[in-house]
Amino acid sequence: MTSPTPGQDGAAAAAPPAEPDWEEQVARLLRRPENLRSVYQPIVDLRSGACVGYEALTRVAEWPARSPEPWFIAASRTGLSAQLEAAALLTSLRGRAEMPREHFLTVNVTPVTLTHTSVTEVLLDQGDLRGLVAELTELEPVVGEGAHASALAGLRERGLMVATDVVEGGVTELERVTAVRPDLIKVDRRLVKGVHADPVRDRFVRLLVTMANEMGAAVLAEGVEALEDARFLQFVGVRMAQGWLFGRARPGFLPPSGEVTEWLRAAWEENVTLTRVGRLAVPLARVGEPGNPDGWLADVDGLGRLRALVGAGGNVTVPASTVVRLRSSQDLRSAAHRVLVAGPQRRPHGLVVVVDDEGRFVGLVDADVLLREVVTGADAGPPDVVVVD
Repeated sequence: MTSPTPGQDGAAAAAPPAEPDWEEQVARLLRRPENLRSVYQPIVDLRSGACVGYEALTRVAEWPARSPEPWFIAASRTGLSAQLEAAALLTSLRGRAEMPREHFLTVNVTPVTLTHTSVTEVLLDQGDLRGLVAELTELEPVVGEGAHASALAGLRERGLMVATDVVEGGVTELERVTAVRPDLIKVDRRLVKGVHADPVRDRFVRLLVTMANEMGAAVLAEGVEALEDARFLQFVGVRMAQGWLFGRARPGFLPPSGEVTEWLRAAWEENVTLTRVGRLAVPLARVGEPGNPDGWLADVDGLGRLRALVGAGGNVTVPASTVVRLRSSQDLRSAAHRVLVAGPQRRPHGLVVVVDDEGRFVGLVDADVLLREVVTGADAGPPDVVVVD
């Protein structure tokens, strides 16, 4: 997130009214926590377009259209951070029972408050913490060690998931992210806006997706406002996103835009078609079919599974077990990697077998064609987005 302060969704922090007594403002808010409000922004799966979760964001009744940042800054200066965070957290979690089932909820927490009983008690009172994600909004060096790490580990044992922000992508920031080993990595809006047309951010987001995959984490992009950026993020493997394109933060758990949901689903189907092995597969005639087909024939069993490849003249037979197999739904890059790792002995005559997800024979791919598609960048980027008014 752009700001490390809990409860942000990109609302600009405005200058407070003329020199208020912020210490008194915070104290008054803590005396009347009912003046805290929670709004919820939908989080969508970029492949299906379905809503999978929400982020809870804090608002103050006296300042509903503005960022609550001044209150949290003042609370930090007066030693009341934990108390204010606990009050905001409690307000956010009260609405959890109304959230659609099978959805997750992210809430903002600064790591330093995890050792304060006022915050941990709010979390522990929830009982089962599965489906709850604590977004650590400030990654200080202490978060990976000592009492903070112990507190976080205890909460994770109860089912709490952890998210961290990547704001600038510096080495120190990434080191702190890897120390936490989050379940979810959130990419800040500053890295997301215009990413489809920025080669540097393009490359960084791809590397971040690779790093997340190696850690077993998912990537969520924040502040998505343009279809072009959503299409790019979908293409490079970012699984989830939130932003005004899908829906603004509102009271209650409102679904994302139905129009955008349908667009995402259609875009993903197009992505699968363009960047999957099945696009390159060449079907073969079956052994025993009438006619005199040229080239290779497929000897398949009653279930459609390949037993062997047979030369058209019947003089050459290649057992299916000796040829590397790829799924038609597999992406081109991982397929090329598999072919190279398998070695030339597993691609006799330069051929690779393609099967569907049930193991039925689909066709053959020339290994050189597959590798050339990847090397020449045939799947280096998504097709252009065309928006028709």
